[in-house]
Amino acid sequence: MRMVYRLILLCLIGFIVAVGCSDKPQRQLYEKEGAFSYDPPAGWNVVEFPGLKYRIAHGPKENNFAPNINVVDEIFQGSLDDYVDANLKNMEELMVDFEIIKRKNFKTMDNVDAVFFVSENKQQDVMIRQHFFIIESGKRKYVVTLSTRADGGDVLDDVFEKSMSTFRFH
Repeated sequence: MRMVYRLILLCLIGFIVAVGCSDKPQRQLYEKEGAFSYDPPAGWNVVEFPGLKYRIAHGPKENNFAPNINVVDEIFQGSLDDYVDANLKNMEELMVDFEIIKRKNFKTMDNVDAVFFVSENKQQDVMIRQHFFIIESGKRKYVVTLSTRADGGDVLDDVFEKSMSTFRFH
């Protein structure tokens, strides 16, 4: 049940984070507590967000929405594929107009296995495009989500993949 609440939180954060913060762009986001890092897209800012364990990265605001990347983690006893499948099932049941655009296996620059998928769903009458990158370290699963508006959000597909290719554990 925790997994469902975290997914809902991720999706809501993706919609709510229409911020225009002015912190300096950062080339590498390192999270000591999570023992991971990745390179946010060029020109994006990294900020603290109340209630989240890890900082978020966000891009320039367009159409009253700032594309953003956030990370959550949780313990899950099953495999990475089982975790992804369970989350997709929950999303299909809980989200309005949910559609999976693509799903593929993914490897980071360090050759670590991950799963990458893109979906769209409606939140508060706005279609949102969400890119999910899910990776594991032991029993801990990390879900990295990039959220943007669906109209034009496909331009960030390659940007997010490039950013997530730099994801590494420390």
